[in-house]
Amino acid sequence: MSYELRHSETLGHNLGRICGKQIESAITVAKGETKTDDTPVHEMRKHLKKSRAALRLVRKEIGRGLYRSQDHGLRDVGWLTSEIRDAEVRLQMVRELQEVTRRDGRGTYGNLEMMLTVELENFMAAFTEWQTQAIPLLEKAVSAVDCWTVDHFSCKQLRCAVQASYKCARKALATATADPTTENFHQFRTRAKTLWYQLRILRPVNPVVLKALSDDLHSLGDLLGRAHDLSFLGERLRSEHGKSKWQREGQRLLAVIEVSQSDLQRGAAELAEHFFAERPRDSGSRVASWLQEWECKSSDSVAEALVT
Repeated sequence: MSYELRHSETLGHNLGRICGKQIESAITVAKGETKTDDTPVHEMRKHLKKSRAALRLVRKEIGRGLYRSQDHGLRDVGWLTSEIRDAEVRLQMVRELQEVTRRDGRGTYGNLEMMLTVELENFMAAFTEWQTQAIPLLEKAVSAVDCWTVDHFSCKQLRCAVQASYKCARKALATATADPTTENFHQFRTRAKTLWYQLRILRPVNPVVLKALSDDLHSLGDLLGRAHDLSFLGERLRSEHGKSKWQREGQRLLAVIEVSQSDLQRGAAELAEHFFAERPRDSGSRVASWLQEWECKSSDSVAEALVT
């Protein structure tokens, strides 16, 4: 797979290839050259997150200036489409909740769905030129990958970078647990998702264990993502308080959101406490041992190829 380490490349070249490929994929989505299962905005933003997770692994080695320039450029592309994506999420959540209430024989949210549909259409019309702004930024970012000074990027450096991501996520979890606000859980979700992408990159070094760890983080991310989307929709509905056309629907839906969000956050916290029980140093040591073994196999493969 393209989002994984390969034996045939050095670690530095692996990460450059991975990051560059994700940015190139984002460009093809922005240009409309790729068919996607999801909306173009959502698909492009996924590529941005994956590229930034790979970029973060080499931030110390390529230098603060280049890292900040490239990371901020990718972040700015995401900001270009944030209003559209936010509107997509709100509408999607109402539709999902409406399907649940229909099955249960309860009232539906037709007025709210109509309002959010119009809102999404308005945002898409207002930001219709986002591609023309995004493509030059993405092309600049992919060109910057060629400037990376990672020819001698080592297993130790990679282990330190992954360990730092684990430590950041663990710290964010502690903050969210101590003060369970929506913002704190969102910050934890962001850190956990970065680590998830990085573990996917590392998967070939220990396929069985890292697949299990990645799956656990994916499940955790799904819980946190749904809780965040519910909270996000709730904030939007509260801003409409007093507008009679959908006030009754909004109040009914807010009650569902508050209960569901609390349950999701509690479930995510329990799963996360188990996942992040290990100390960062111990987690880093495990990664280091896997990388050393993988590097030895890589060297053996290269030696065999030279002999033949």
